[in-house]
Amino acid sequence: MAMPLVMDKAVYAFLRDYGIEVTAALKKKIRKEYKEIVGRTPALGKGNSLTSILYIGCYLISFYKAAPDIIDEKCFEGLLRHLCDEMTRREKETDSAFSEKNIRTREEAAIKSQSSSYEMDWKSTFRRIDKDNYEFTYTKCGLCELGRREGCFHLIKYLCMTDFISFDKGGAKLVRNHTLANGDDYCDFHVSRKEITD
Repeated sequence: MAMPLVMDKAVYAFLRDYGIEVTAALKKKIRKEYKEIVGRTPALGKGNSLTSILYIGCYLISFYKAAPDIIDEKCFEGLLRHLCDEMTRREKETDSAFSEKNIRTREEAAIKSQSSSYEMDWKSTFRRIDKDNYEFTYTKCGLCELGRREGCFHLIKYLCMTDFISFDKGGAKLVRNHTLANGDDYCDFHVSRKEITD
């Protein structure tokens, strides 16, 4: 339940700038919706490979579901773009996308995902190409499953924007031509070290 503590300040600042009156009643309604979404999301936090991402999805979707007449799709997209700008501003660039720990974690997650029994988990494959390139493919996405369950699948494509910034800050260039959130059969991540591609 820590997600509101981490994200409330930036999110509510955007909503105020967007012209939305952020009242105590609105905050209470959003918090209630978030708790309810978390409560009905199966296996959340019980071995899911990307639990923190699912919590973020629950948190952001709660704003739209609590007040769709105020926080509509256009506002939701603007909110995600604002959060991407915040990520760009706050996060320092590293080479973490190519650390051995990061790569090994992705490899292990891909292997485990093939036999995962969690309904809301991701399923992936991973392949090292060389020391400066790797690729992985998702054939199932927990966020997409969350969006379908909550009747908000159309919002998930906006959450995908953050991937490009995360890899960029990790010293990598991400090329992705397909996404499950756009109706494709898979998400293809092609990751290259920035020094080579720039």
